[in-house]
Amino acid sequence: MSDPARITLVRGGEQALVDRAIASTVAGIRHSRPDVDRESVDASTDDAVHEFRNVCAPTLFGSDVIVVVTGLQSAEDAFADALTEVLADQPENVWLVLHHDATAGGKKLLGAVRAAGASEVECLAVKKGKAAIEVISQEFARRKRRATSDAINVLYESVGHDLPMLFAAVGQLVADVDDDPITDVHVHAYFAGVADVAGWQIADHVWNRRPAQALESVRHAAATGNASGVGVMSVLAMMSAVRNIIRVGGLGPGASDADVARELGIPPWKVSSLRQQWSRWSGDQRRLAASLVELADAEALMKGGLEPGQALDVEQKLFELEKLVVSTGGR
Repeated sequence: MSDPARITLVRGGEQALVDRAIASTVAGIRHSRPDVDRESVDASTDDAVHEFRNVCAPTLFGSDVIVVVTGLQSAEDAFADALTEVLADQPENVWLVLHHDATAGGKKLLGAVRAAGASEVECLAVKKGKAAIEVISQEFARRKRRATSDAINVLYESVGHDLPMLFAAVGQLVADVDDDPITDVHVHAYFAGVADVAGWQIADHVWNRRPAQALESVRHAAATGNASGVGVMSVLAMMSAVRNIIRVGGLGPGASDADVARELGIPPWKVSSLRQQWSRWSGDQRRLAASLVELADAEALMKGGLEPGQALDVEQKLFELEKLVVSTGGR
């Protein structure tokens, strides 16, 4: 195994990736030097210069140290001078892990770090859709596991564009599922009791006009998860889904899947599903309008009612949700 870089520049503002890159770099250094210490310095603070000089200073026993510096984009000139001095004559026992968020600040210092031969890790913001799905795929690969494209798509649609949650979900699936590859069936089964994830499954059944499956999903979610949250999250998921269905219909059949995906901020694979759902509802838009009114009323009931004294208990909310999915999905 090659020696770890003496200077690592982590550049970008996607915090989940930044945290991952810093942790991975530190782990790599500790693999070859298990006793190395770690010190952290925030370059944007008033005490940054003093702290940085102190942790980089020679010690009596010459102990190895990893110095993780964040906030380079906000560093004052005094800190920039201190870091430049260390870069010019880096102590043999010091490894530098430096983070810059890729904004406009600290460009001169960024240039000095690169000129010193830093190994660079990019952690730029991950866009919704295809880029996020690629990150999920890479996370499975990093954990030496395979997952089908359907599993990755369902996971992204279920959890949403939240990288820390997505990484945690991948970790749990890898730990709990022995089958290889991991499929969409595993993802659905694992998240069956999570209210917001179940909500998306219920919404999908409703707008595909599958009332029996929608009702079954409602009852399963209530029985296996947080029953009090199923109503609100299901209604919100239905509202979000129908907004996208209507937006797809408004773009017309001539728009390419890639153009629609960019316009809506969704993965391209989802466009085909939304178009199929639009085709099921566009023939009689009075049905769709009636469903939207019913959905708006249900949202108010799930959140506490339109009038004082209308607040429902959990069982009543579930009953109203069951009526909603059967009525809407069966129109």
